[in-house]
Amino acid sequence: MKLVRRLTFWLLVAIGGVFAVDTLVSVRHHLSLFERDMRRDERVLGRVLGRAVEQAWRDRGEHEALDLLEQLAADSPFRFRLVPSAGHGDLGAPGVAFDSTRPERSMTQVRQDGEVETRIYTYVPLAVPGRPGLALEVSEPFIEEERYLMERVRFRLVTAGALVLVGGGLAWMLGIRFVGRPVAQLVDKARRIGAGDFSGPLVVRGRDELSQLADEMNHMAANLDAAGRRLAEESAARIATLGQLRHADRLTTVGQLASGIAHELGTPLNVVSGRAKMILGGELRDDEELAHTSRVIVEQTERMARIVRQLLDFARRGGAEKCATDLARVARDTVTLIGPLAKRRGVELACREAGEPILVEADASQLQQALINLVMNSLQATPRGGRVTVQVLSHAAPLSRTPPRRPGPCAELRVSDEGSGISPQQRDAIFDPFFTTKPVGEGTGLGLSVAHGIVEEHGGWIEVESEPGQGSHFGLWLPREARDGRPRPDRR
Repeated sequence: MKLVRRLTFWLLVAIGGVFAVDTLVSVRHHLSLFERDMRRDERVLGRVLGRAVEQAWRDRGEHEALDLLEQLAADSPFRFRLVPSAGHGDLGAPGVAFDSTRPERSMTQVRQDGEVETRIYTYVPLAVPGRPGLALEVSEPFIEEERYLMERVRFRLVTAGALVLVGGGLAWMLGIRFVGRPVAQLVDKARRIGAGDFSGPLVVRGRDELSQLADEMNHMAANLDAAGRRLAEESAARIATLGQLRHADRLTTVGQLASGIAHELGTPLNVVSGRAKMILGGELRDDEELAHTSRVIVEQTERMARIVRQLLDFARRGGAEKCATDLARVARDTVTLIGPLAKRRGVELACREAGEPILVEADASQLQQALINLVMNSLQATPRGGRVTVQVLSHAAPLSRTPPRRPGPCAELRVSDEGSGISPQQRDAIFDPFFTTKPVGEGTGLGLSVAHGIVEEHGGWIEVESEPGQGSHFGLWLPREARDGRPRPDRR
């Protein structure tokens, strides 16, 4: 209703302004006419009385003429007296400058007598014997004019007040009907759209701009609703595709790990097989040897089961679940899982941990997939006899030149290798999907892209430092969470 009040207020201001100007112009116009009529009446009256005074002066003398003026002024609002022109003697009034040589000319003045009364004066030259430069003064107060002015102003004020009341009330009712209610409906619709509620079309009757705006808002709400549905469907499809892509990358990694793990399982299988043959052949003489052999079989079996379980856990596809995750444990499990493959390639794989647990809020399985992709990339780039190191570091603040997503303490998983390095041209494209420099059949080009996506979803980023021929350093940065220092078990 603020808009209605504002429109009504300015409408009344406009009406009042128009009335004020009209009243001023009208009053001034009528005052001018009133004064002009007074001047004309006084001139006519002055000429008639002047002739009568001249006749009385000539016939009966000066005293008779003065008595005549007193008698005429007794019951009249007019005041009459004889005045000389300046320098021609005194008749009880100051001299007045007028042209006494042209008796047909009269002169009119408006003067204020004292502090209150304003009168209009008319001087009519007289031609009497023995008194040159004499004139008849006729004066009349502006009382009637002031009374007329007050009546005129009072009438205008009453008219203006009535018009303001009627016009203001009508403007208020019409404003609420045609502006206030439609605007309130539009505001409510806009708020509902802002809150994500696109239901219920807005109906504003009429064929004006507000009804057109309501129709456009209805179209906008319908389009936003359809766009929201499409976006939700596309987001769901994108998430599903991304999950499938990451799972496919994980299975590809599992295939690469399987060859190394198969060799790793050979040793404990040989031990189990040999010990079992010893038991079967009766080579064990006493219970102590038999118990020792059984313990060896159990240890090697648990070792094989642990290796297979790690591989299955990594290959299993599950939903993302973030919790307090110890990066040192992620690094250890990754090195353990990739160790057989590194040994087969003839590359030394080492893990350096910090002295205390470094916790981040993350999905341990996804972080392990990202770290495995980085380590696998370094293993493939490092020649036989080289070294790949996984480090777990803690920083009070980001040491990177790249602006972090969130300031504050950060953790870093750094993978360093002694490979051939990356050229500046390749460095800008290594995180693009399907970009690879490996021979056909040795890489899909998804590893680094998947790792980059996982780290970004955790609020972190990946940095690369590499020079051709000097190896590479991949830094996986994650924001640290303030915890009690005790890692919760990973749910994978």
